[in-house]
Amino acid sequence: MITEKKRTIFKKILGQFWPILITQIVSVSYGLIDTIMSGHSSKEDLAVVALSSSIYVTVFVSLIGVINSLIPIIANNFGKKEYEAIGVYWSQGVWIAILLSFVGSIFLYFPNIWFSFFENMDENVYSNITSYLNILTFALPASLIFRTIYNLCASLSRFKKLMLISILSVILKIIFNFIFIFGYSYIPKMGATGAALSTVIVTWLNLILAFYFIKTDVFFAKFKLTIYKPKLTEIKELLKIGLPMSGSYLVEVLTFTSMAILVAQEGLVAIGGHQIIANIAGVTYVFPIALGIATSSAVAQAIGAENYKLAKEIGNLGLKLTILLSLIVAILIFSNKENIIYIYTNDTLIKGTILNLIMIVLPLFHIFDSIQCFNSYLLRAYKISTIPFITQLISLGAIGLGGGWYFGFGTGVNYFEHIHKIIAPESYIAVSSLWLLSTIGMILSSFFLYIIYFRITKDYANNKINLFK
Repeated sequence: MITEKKRTIFKKILGQFWPILITQIVSVSYGLIDTIMSGHSSKEDLAVVALSSSIYVTVFVSLIGVINSLIPIIANNFGKKEYEAIGVYWSQGVWIAILLSFVGSIFLYFPNIWFSFFENMDENVYSNITSYLNILTFALPASLIFRTIYNLCASLSRFKKLMLISILSVILKIIFNFIFIFGYSYIPKMGATGAALSTVIVTWLNLILAFYFIKTDVFFAKFKLTIYKPKLTEIKELLKIGLPMSGSYLVEVLTFTSMAILVAQEGLVAIGGHQIIANIAGVTYVFPIALGIATSSAVAQAIGAENYKLAKEIGNLGLKLTILLSLIVAILIFSNKENIIYIYTNDTLIKGTILNLIMIVLPLFHIFDSIQCFNSYLLRAYKISTIPFITQLISLGAIGLGGGWYFGFGTGVNYFEHIHKIIAPESYIAVSSLWLLSTIGMILSSFFLYIIYFRITKDYANNKINLFK
């Protein structure tokens, strides 16, 4: 039976979930918009956008983990009603974002370190990738500082206006892309470089609008949001939680990049099939992320108020919602597998390669990837981020990538061949081994992180010292 209290918790989570979800979808749509529109410009522009975007995303995702540490800390202080501390921590997050912008800009402004991964490519493509990334250097500070406002709003359950800003940014992105990619009036056709320029303009407009929102909304007045001078104690606390979070994100990005490099040895059909599966997994991943952010901020607020029973109830209900949503998505993937494949490709060979994997492996991967993602966010609400990082390193890095390589390319290929014939006989053995082992890693990770979460909530209920921090 659903009690009134559970209804209230459900409404709180859902009210925060859907605007975050829309904002997450908007954030991944930038790359999709650039890919689609540059593809109508030329094959060269499409290649430049595809490769440059993968580099930029790797750099950006690796950096935002540190800034995402604002969510549990600000939410915790909000629960304690220490409002001025929120303004102090947020300003330290801005300083960290500025510092990280300089670090990230090195990898964007001097892109030669990436070119060793792209062999036998036309010199003109290299030149355009360099121009694209050099331009995006100016977008990085705005994107990272905007993330501090994003996390501030997520922590305080005040996200709807930011969602509207994000939707507006997509409209502006499409307009500026048309102008700069294809040319308009006195503005010449710029191709892929125009896509990068439009990103710079939109990210800075995003930041200006977000600043205007938090400075004019009376709700934020009590936090005294201003840029205080750097404070070492607060910065250390943010880094203590944030660096392992960045490590988790980096492991995930590098694992799937490495998987793509390994699969590429099997040829264009194999890499095409792998990329489709990875893209579907990436799109569906926005659901557990949105639920994780929405729930963990509410949990951290309850912890700050020292209402540990409520924190546990919020976390448990959020976990049930995550499992339910992941099952629904998995069923939709399974029941619409052929239609989903058709969206991506008409190639018969690629269809045959991934059909079995989308039937069996991908739905399972999504379910347990969602659970481990959500459990990681729950633990971060309790200011625990090192354990999720280590778990991610083992589950995706060692088991997924290492095990997938051993059974797909190494001496274990003979042992795996029998399993391969059962689960994905039409697929390449490297593709099926990497995805099956990654799924096994996610299963183990989700159970392990839940055990840690169960232990933590039990310790808090008994007022024991948290030994996992």
